[in-house]
Amino acid sequence: MKNSDFYDFGEQIQKIVQSAIDSNDFKELNATVRQTVNDAVSAVRSGVSQASENMSKAQNKGETAGPQVHRGEVKRQSSYKQRDKEQAKYFASHPKGEIGGTLMVVIGFILSTMFGIGLAVLLIVQFVLDGLTALFIPIFILLLFFIIFMILGMRGYRITSRIKRFREYRKILDDREFCDVEELARKLGKTSAYVVKDLKEMMKYQMFLQGHLDKQDKCFMITDQAYSQYCQAQKSLEEREARARAEAAKMADPKYSEEVRMMLTEGKRYVEHIRACNDAIPDVEISAKISRLELIISRIFTQVEKDPSLAPELHQFMNYYLPTTQKLLDVYQELDDQPVQGQNISETKKEIEATLDTINQAFENLLDSCYKDTAWDISTDISVLNTMLAKEGLTGDEMPVRTSKNTTA
Repeated sequence: MKNSDFYDFGEQIQKIVQSAIDSNDFKELNATVRQTVNDAVSAVRSGVSQASENMSKAQNKGETAGPQVHRGEVKRQSSYKQRDKEQAKYFASHPKGEIGGTLMVVIGFILSTMFGIGLAVLLIVQFVLDGLTALFIPIFILLLFFIIFMILGMRGYRITSRIKRFREYRKILDDREFCDVEELARKLGKTSAYVVKDLKEMMKYQMFLQGHLDKQDKCFMITDQAYSQYCQAQKSLEEREARARAEAAKMADPKYSEEVRMMLTEGKRYVEHIRACNDAIPDVEISAKISRLELIISRIFTQVEKDPSLAPELHQFMNYYLPTTQKLLDVYQELDDQPVQGQNISETKKEIEATLDTINQAFENLLDSCYKDTAWDISTDISVLNTMLAKEGLTGDEMPVRTSKNTTA
């Protein structure tokens, strides 16, 4: 009999009882419920009989259900062994002091109790005998052994308590590769500082074979892989923070007006958006065009950083060209994400691709114009240099020969 059949009978009884309650008519309730239960019992008996017949047939054929259960049990055992083998890479199977700590507790506290009792007896005797000097040495020896074994027991207790907490940590961590220190502290009823100190001590004793704490002691990582990923993320964060500080220091330069600062900040945002669009578009050909666009725009703003006087000439570039270019890229990305590329989508994408060529050419011309003053200055310097060299007679094929003052005609 299937479990669903039991649920069906249960629902029938529930409906019968509810119907009787709603109608306030309980006359037929007992008989109806009894009939339903009898039907259920009959179904169970029929199912048992059928199962017995099947087992008899299986035994006659030399087949039993036992091996199937055994295989399932072996599979579960294999799974547990695999998990234990995997966790053995990260957790000590037998933590240091597991046996020694227990022996220290047992021996230390038992012997310290014995020596403590002997010490108490001698102190009572000495008190009764009005300070018998002959008992000073035995009292001192018993006191010494009492202290030694009490220290031994307390040290063993610390070791066993640490191992107990280690198992609690392991239970909380389960299969995770990292965990917040605050969570561990909350579940153990300890402070975060206590847990951090505890984890460092356990790592020292190789209880966590690959354990690491982050720089802020806020996150505990169980595997070297998790710690490696954290180090990479931390390095990237530090690099971004360093660039942000450098950018802030650059913007604080007095040579940059408020207009230039806003332009450079906005330009950086456009460049980042163009890069994000490029990453989202897989097509190689269009990606090359977008990469070229990003490079040209970055060079334009780099030139503005060097020569802030260029800022007033780039208003149209900032207010129209860049927003329009960004809009085109957004539309292209949206069309490219469509699962079905129909004729209208394909033609629009081709038109945007062709427009990007025009935009790149225009922006290259704009970048070239940013070097106009530099080219003029260089041309002037070259002209002056040629004039000076000509006056000195240094531009001919032969160098002038200096004659000595002592030379006679």
